Amino acid sequence: MNLVLKLILTLVLVSNCRPSTITKEEITSLRDKNQENISQFSQMILPKILGSEFKRFEIGLDKDNQNEVHITYGSNSALTFNDATEYRKVSLEYQSLVLLRIGYALGLHHFHRLSLSLSKPFFIQGEKNPETEIQEAEILRTTISQLELVKFFEDHPNYDPYKAPMIGEKEWESITGEVQKLWKVELDEINRVKVE
Repeated sequence: MNLVLKLILTLVLVSNCRPSTITKEEITSLRDKNQENISQFSQMILPKILGSEFKRFEIGLDKDNQNEVHITYGSNSALTFNDATEYRKVSLEYQSLVLLRIGYALGLHHFHRLSLSLSKPFFIQGEKNPETEIQEAEILRTTISQLELVKFFEDHPNYDPYKAPMIGEKEWESITGEVQKLWKVELDEINRVKVE
C-alpha cells in the first residue's frame, strides 16, 4: 500500500511539473538574453515554466518600499489525487519546486522579494447554488528575498530545479527543507482544505 501511495504521489508531482519539456539550459539561455524588463520577461517565461497553472504576475512595492514580484499559480481543477495526510506535504514540496524554478528564471533581474501564491478552485461544502459551488481560493503564500535565492543557488550551483524530483529522493527532501527554512509563510490555509 505504501509503495502504491508513493507511486501515485510521484505521478501527481511529475504531472504537476508542466511543461515537462522546459530545461535549465533553455531557461538559462532565455534569462541571459532578457535582463532588461522584468515584467515583459515574466509574462514570456512564466507560461513556459508553469503552463496552464500560471494565473497572474504583478510587481509593486512591499512594506519596505522596495520592489516585490508577486506570482499566483495553481491548477484549474478542484480535484486532487492526494490523500488527506499527504496533502500538506505535497503542497509545500510543490511550492518549493515552483519557487526555485521561478527564482532561478528571474535571478538576473532586480527585485527585493518574491511572493508566490498557490490558488486553486475548491468545492464549497453545503453550497446549493451550482454557480458558486466551486470557488477559487488562495491557500498558501510564501515570500523570499532575492538575496536568499541568490545565496541558495550559489550554495547549490549544480542543482537543476527543472528536473522533476522523485518522492523519497534524499536530495529533494534536503532541498525542500532548506527552502522552507528560507521562506516566510504569509498565508497558510492548507489545513482548512477538506480532502475526500
